[in-house]
Amino acid sequence: MDYGDPSVATAALVQAGKQKDLGKKKATAAALLVVACVVFVGATLLDPKHTHWGIGLVAAAAEAAMVGGLADWFAVVALFRAPLGQRWIPHTAIIPRNKDKIGSSLADFICDHFLGKAQILDKIRQFDPAERLARGLADPVSARKVADFVVRLSPRFVDMLDSDELQVFVRDATREKLAGLDVSNLLAQLLSVLTKDGRHHEAVDSLLHDVAEYVDRDEVRAMLAAKVAEELWAAARWLHVDKPIAEALANKMAQGTRQLLREMAQNREHELRERFERQIPEYIGRLQSDPVLRGKVHAFRDQVLANQELSHYVRDLWHAAMAWLRDDLASPSSAIHRHVLGAAMGLGAQLQASEEMKNWFNGWVMDTIDPLADEYREKIRQFIVDRVKAWSAEELTEQLELSLGRDLQYIRYNGTLVGALIGALLYGLMLAIRALAG
Repeated sequence: MDYGDPSVATAALVQAGKQKDLGKKKATAAALLVVACVVFVGATLLDPKHTHWGIGLVAAAAEAAMVGGLADWFAVVALFRAPLGQRWIPHTAIIPRNKDKIGSSLADFICDHFLGKAQILDKIRQFDPAERLARGLADPVSARKVADFVVRLSPRFVDMLDSDELQVFVRDATREKLAGLDVSNLLAQLLSVLTKDGRHHEAVDSLLHDVAEYVDRDEVRAMLAAKVAEELWAAARWLHVDKPIAEALANKMAQGTRQLLREMAQNREHELRERFERQIPEYIGRLQSDPVLRGKVHAFRDQVLANQELSHYVRDLWHAAMAWLRDDLASPSSAIHRHVLGAAMGLGAQLQASEEMKNWFNGWVMDTIDPLADEYREKIRQFIVDRVKAWSAEELTEQLELSLGRDLQYIRYNGTLVGALIGALLYGLMLAIRALAG
């Protein structure tokens, strides 16, 4: 047992306290029995035939106290072990001999009377989860506790996400899955969905507008001018007019391209656009059947997966995101804490205001618990049975005696004291009968 663990050390102290208390109660019960024996022996030595009614009364009370105390001692001890080690006495050591039966009966009692489906569902119905959740989240104090819990737990989660071991595992698993992915067929399916019932028109419109705006950027026109200047004839370059001519041509090309793209975006019946869109079904078919095109797509896939710079870039982005999360979670003015608090209170207020939503949530909880009640009740039943079976008879007996033995010693107290009282009453009754008879 690891006593360095605070929880283990605390359990050991509790166990020692129970053992000490049980020992005191046993000693007290034994002392009462010894007192009864001493009184009986003393009364008998003083008046062997108990001729004096007072001595006879004391002797009768002491005798009955001994009988009651011994009988209850036998009954209590017989629960946990064979009295005086005599195993031949029937119906003793009841708990050790019936350990597995006790475990099964305990499991049945708990599961049938506390974990029945009807009891569980009725308790959930009375609990009203939706109303309690709404009140809890709408309350600023409770909502702040939720936010505090999220912020307190999140650093552990962030550390797990940012660990090298997890990243290597995810990276290798992702690469393995993506390496076997039929990207070509996936693209074909995606294009089929996008082009079904003309859904692609809006996407094409947006794409053409974006490309038109891109072409009109200063940096793009400068790049076009540089390319044109490279191709101009030598005379223009010798006269130093290549740059102005190139810039003018680049502007014209950019304006013309932009105008063409805008016309294609605004007119879905434009000749070039129709020609482009007619190629889409053919391209989808090629993605599914053309081995050359499929090979190029998959080669591009493999090239992307093998690109170390991309992998390092994604890793750096991930580390930067995790670092931001750590800094924010450690800050007294955490944005995450603020957003969680606001979201919790907003959700609670909305749930409180909507009876329909509360009814739906309660119904969802009931429908979720309903099929699980029977399944987990049987698992709990089996868990209790297996757990009791796993205990040795000595371990179970010791734990039960520590838990129940203290109260059972009061039975011995009562047996001794009540026995004395009954003995005295019976002796007094006998004297009264003799007096009336004689």
